[in-house]
Amino acid sequence: MGQVDTGRAGRRDRRTERPRSRSLPAVLLAALAAVLVACGPVTAPPAPSSAPASTSTAAPTSSQSAGPTAAEVAAAVEPGLETSPGTVSAEFRDLATGEVLYARDADEPVAPASSLKVLAAAAIVSALGPETTLQTTVVAQPTADGGATELVLVGGGDVLLGTGASDAKAVSGRAGLRTLAERTVAGLVEDGVTGRVVVSTDLRLFADRTALNPRWTSDIPESGNIAPVQPLATYGGREAPGTGEDRIEDPAQFAALTFQAALDDAVAASGADLEVGLRDTFPATEVPRATVLAAAPVAAVESASVGEQVAYLLAHSENQVVEALAHTAAPAADLPATHEGATQLLTATAEDLGVDTAGMALVDSSGLSPDNRVSAGQLAGVVAGVARTPALGTVLEGLPRPGEDSTLGDRFPDAPARQAVAAKTGTLDQTVSLTGTVTTTSGRVLAFSIICSDLQWKLEPARAAVDEAVSAVAGL
Repeated sequence: MGQVDTGRAGRRDRRTERPRSRSLPAVLLAALAAVLVACGPVTAPPAPSSAPASTSTAAPTSSQSAGPTAAEVAAAVEPGLETSPGTVSAEFRDLATGEVLYARDADEPVAPASSLKVLAAAAIVSALGPETTLQTTVVAQPTADGGATELVLVGGGDVLLGTGASDAKAVSGRAGLRTLAERTVAGLVEDGVTGRVVVSTDLRLFADRTALNPRWTSDIPESGNIAPVQPLATYGGREAPGTGEDRIEDPAQFAALTFQAALDDAVAASGADLEVGLRDTFPATEVPRATVLAAAPVAAVESASVGEQVAYLLAHSENQVVEALAHTAAPAADLPATHEGATQLLTATAEDLGVDTAGMALVDSSGLSPDNRVSAGQLAGVVAGVARTPALGTVLEGLPRPGEDSTLGDRFPDAPARQAVAAKTGTLDQTVSLTGTVTTTSGRVLAFSIICSDLQWKLEPARAAVDEAVSAVAGL
């Protein structure tokens, strides 16, 4: 069974989702120049012209002061890691010098769990750009028999649609289906459309044969960790907001049903000369894809930016969002919008960041499958590559931090680690991982990844071992 992060160990988090904003600790910003001088830039894949790459350089950086030695890091790390059950692989490297200060089986490919989302986030931002938004649109076409107007609900990759009005302050629910329905009625009236209208869907943005990754065992969707990966969904594949809410079997059908109900209400409220032909299920449109893409939308709503969604998926370990965004990003790198295309994008991004991908084998973008293989050294290399790539600043800015509404919120309760750690958590039945950055008391920032494997469900001791090791490094 593939158990993914749920925010707090042992129970599902039912808090309402909220967008997050943050600034990095001043000590991290103070030494940006040191990293950019010491580490040559890595060229990220160019962002599309519609979304120029961010010039933000708010990534963690190291001070000019002398950093800890390899012996000091080893002395800090080893006591904690020795208490972990199973096997441990780990790497710590200085962001200012690029020097690997500690490595323990760091080249051994293992299942990374949700630490993989750090690489996925880098791939998504590289391909799409942090400012890009995703549109969900409605296109009007005559039905084949000419007896009605077909309203094609076109999935644009936004799986954080809201069921109500668009909420400009939210990430999940930024684009609302009620707002889309109201705009659709207004657009139809403006275009002079009258009479019967029916709703269909266009999910052809994604090209998978099956929306569920065939490498996921049946218990993974059954456990609520993922729903079919479609380019149209509400609240990350849920009926209601909140990362603890259950996912649904067919997110696109639920979105279409919600849109149809809102459309019927909007027609009644407007008094428009329209009649919604109510359907229980919504067929895929038979209108050619090229025709749909060429048609001017009757109405549209826009998602939160890619950068905001990346911060959201990292904070809440949101499997549905990362899988959908990786699918959406793949064509920007001339790869298919499929499970395989998304993982190819991740591997290519790792290579672009200067990581040796020998032994890396990915089957999904979320880390849900225990069949993924990535080494701790490769993940630490990804963090280091991202840190020296200003256009990817969004990724490290979005990493969970202690005390925030995130999967790291209840960990590292004590100083100095509480202010020093920014990292993505990972949990599977046999795996506990943590990947990100830790700032020492001397001001040096280290990229790190720790992966505890073969745990036989002994997750809490492994997590405690990881936290002890990272806390000790923060104290150097």
